[in-house]
Amino acid sequence: MNNKWRKWDDLLDLNALFKYSGFEPSRKESGFHSYKMGKDHAMVIQTEEGQRYYKASRPEHKLAAFDLVLEQLSKTEGSTKLGLWSKIDAFYTKLEEKGLFLLEQEKSDVLETKKKTYNHFEGMTATHSLLPYEVVNDDEGQFAGKVFADTKGRLVFPFYNLANTLTGYVVADGNGHSLLGESDISASVWFSNVPKSIEHLVVLRSPMEALAFHGRFQLRNAVYLAFLDINYDTAKILVRIHKTTKLSKMALSLTGRSKIEGYIHDLMLMSFLNDSKFLVRVGKDHLGIRFAPETDKALTNLFKEIKKFNNSLAQEYLGFNKMPDQSLLNQHSIVLTREKDMILCRLPFDVNALRYFLWSYYRNYMGKTIEIIKPVDVNWAKELERSGIYSGERAMEAFRMAV
Repeated sequence: MNNKWRKWDDLLDLNALFKYSGFEPSRKESGFHSYKMGKDHAMVIQTEEGQRYYKASRPEHKLAAFDLVLEQLSKTEGSTKLGLWSKIDAFYTKLEEKGLFLLEQEKSDVLETKKKTYNHFEGMTATHSLLPYEVVNDDEGQFAGKVFADTKGRLVFPFYNLANTLTGYVVADGNGHSLLGESDISASVWFSNVPKSIEHLVVLRSPMEALAFHGRFQLRNAVYLAFLDINYDTAKILVRIHKTTKLSKMALSLTGRSKIEGYIHDLMLMSFLNDSKFLVRVGKDHLGIRFAPETDKALTNLFKEIKKFNNSLAQEYLGFNKMPDQSLLNQHSIVLTREKDMILCRLPFDVNALRYFLWSYYRNYMGKTIEIIKPVDVNWAKELERSGIYSGERAMEAFRMAV
């Protein structure tokens, strides 16, 4: 063993260690004890190898006492400027000298022994009396086992992380969402079943939007994917599923409470899909975007399209005023500048500017991998309520984003 502190893993009571580390006891069950700090949840279980714990975001990864000590001490500066390993050794020396947190002394509640594959989220359908929900016009079984209903009739959706492990359930509650129990969806997505033949991958802002999109278009051989948190982890899951489908393009159809919010969601997702090639910063009255120019042709086309937008903005202003107010025009124009080998963009919070830049960027830089599909209404739920099932042809083309 090349880690002398690991010998303590089977000697210390994790329940006592979590309390000492500042976690609040959240729930006690026969199979696990849960602890909470902020938004983070951890479950302590008893395995044949001793006590272990897992985080709600990664139930597949079982951890031991040293992992908890390492994580907590790496975040704590302390009164002296000790290095990380010195702090850890001092901590274990103190435990040994004072006999703290030992299993036989703590006399903790006895837990049922579980396999290391145990995941309490898998039993939530029973504990919360969730019943399978039959989605209307689900002829291919795309949503079988992917949508449930609780005792109040609310729809409930299971979310999975990059390891395809269940990390909890989201409850659609009115116009918002809530989480069941210790659920953590910060690095997880919801997705429909994968058909034998895949023709469409549609990415949406929430599972409810996915159901509305399906109700509107009744797509066959489609995979729907939705997330509530747009971040690096959820973008990685999207990329993996896209590769699995082997489709050349995926359809992004992110919406929000307003058109502007939907466009910002698109740009934020692009920043994670493009990683370091496209960075977004949210300011008070504008978005700051930094991206790689890549090919000369793409950059030239983008510059021409942005110039066309700004000229149109100025011409419209002169239709109502004899002289241009350059300061006002600059505030609402899209500004592109070079900084070494990157392009900087100042993008105002104006619905037309956001829409135009989004369309120009994805068309010139990401047109081979994505299509952006937008509802006429603010989101697909309202679109379905207003217009019902789409009766036209080639839905993806008919609702493709354009300016």
